[in-house]
Amino acid sequence: MIIEGKAFTRSGIQHLCIKVSEDGLIEKLSKVDCRDDIKYSFLDKGLVILPAMIDIHVHMRDFKLSYKEDFYTGSAAAAAGGVGVIADMPNTVPRVNSIKILRMRDETASRKSIVDYGLYYGVPDNEDDVNGYEEYAVGLKIYPEDLHRREVLDKILQYNSLKGILTVYHPEDPSLIGDAHPLKAELKAAYDIARGSPEDLKPHLTHISSGSTYRIVSRYGRGYTVDTCPHYLFLYRDCYNSRYYNVTPPLRSRWVMLDLFKTFLDGYIKIISTDHAPHTYEEKLDGINGFPGLETALPLLLTLFNKGLIRLSDVISLYSRNPARLLGIDHLYGSIDEGMYASLTIVDLFSEYKVDSSGFYSKAKHSPFDGWRVFGRVIATFIRGKPVYMDNEILIKKGIGLNIKRIIREFPYIQDK
Repeated sequence: MIIEGKAFTRSGIQHLCIKVSEDGLIEKLSKVDCRDDIKYSFLDKGLVILPAMIDIHVHMRDFKLSYKEDFYTGSAAAAAGGVGVIADMPNTVPRVNSIKILRMRDETASRKSIVDYGLYYGVPDNEDDVNGYEEYAVGLKIYPEDLHRREVLDKILQYNSLKGILTVYHPEDPSLIGDAHPLKAELKAAYDIARGSPEDLKPHLTHISSGSTYRIVSRYGRGYTVDTCPHYLFLYRDCYNSRYYNVTPPLRSRWVMLDLFKTFLDGYIKIISTDHAPHTYEEKLDGINGFPGLETALPLLLTLFNKGLIRLSDVISLYSRNPARLLGIDHLYGSIDEGMYASLTIVDLFSEYKVDSSGFYSKAKHSPFDGWRVFGRVIATFIRGKPVYMDNEILIKKGIGLNIKRIIREFPYIQDK
């Protein structure tokens, strides 16, 4: 199969014919005429083929919370948002913090997800569930309430350090959170994590809400990484202060938002995630924390590109290449190269439209960005060469997604690639 169009590669935007093998890998990139063999052609003005985005922080709900979202609707939202890999958090009901439930989670995702996926593991209740979890999980997620459970936490942190497993922190000090989740709780946690983690740990602080958090980690940490979310870059509590806008950590003041935005524009924050946290609209009006984000993140980033604030290469780095590197899959995802998976999204870079959450594929038909004018409409998404979304339609009715840990075992990382 061949996909033709203007593609964004490491050499810039080029008119290419992308030949895809039966196993979904890019077999050849060609600039020569391949018109006789083309199956999918994207040559209209403004269309660009990008590597599919990778979201390292989503909540697919499912299990007993499937009325909010499940792996099918959540992955459909991902595909419609140009996202080809999602990494699911473990704070489900029941919680994913035993090997047994982790296997159940993997089985559920494999049946339902139409994009590839990773799973995070929660801090287990007993030490018997520490060894071997990395067979199914891409990393460990540590929540503030886990920080008091020192015995099992210390054991799994040492295990992660020994095995080189990704460790993701929700950085808030539980003794300072209270009802308001003040910024000092995030800053104190960032300092303690940066100063107190075992050597050789692979730590990442997720959904940071201030530039000061980055500066603390940068000063005291050793190779730590961070991500932030679009709602912390675009929204602030002084203006968006109704119960609908509750999120954890909360929206900060306008000045904190502007400082974070400057830190982001200066290139210090390397990864964007959505913390896609779907709830019913009624739950949101009651003040529950979290927003859906998979169908708005890429257009928001492409809007910054259209306004000249970031480059297209920045969009790819923030939401595809660097997330792939963090998850250990950058030899297969995150760029358009021979030998990589043909997980691609086609966008109309300059198409302007209003966000309308009533058309979301997520079960959460609402958004803090409803009515915002954005640029960059997703036209199609391919997962390992298979078209799953095209022209506002989901083309796959059941799960084709693979656990990226299974993919890594089949195609291990080669150091000199």
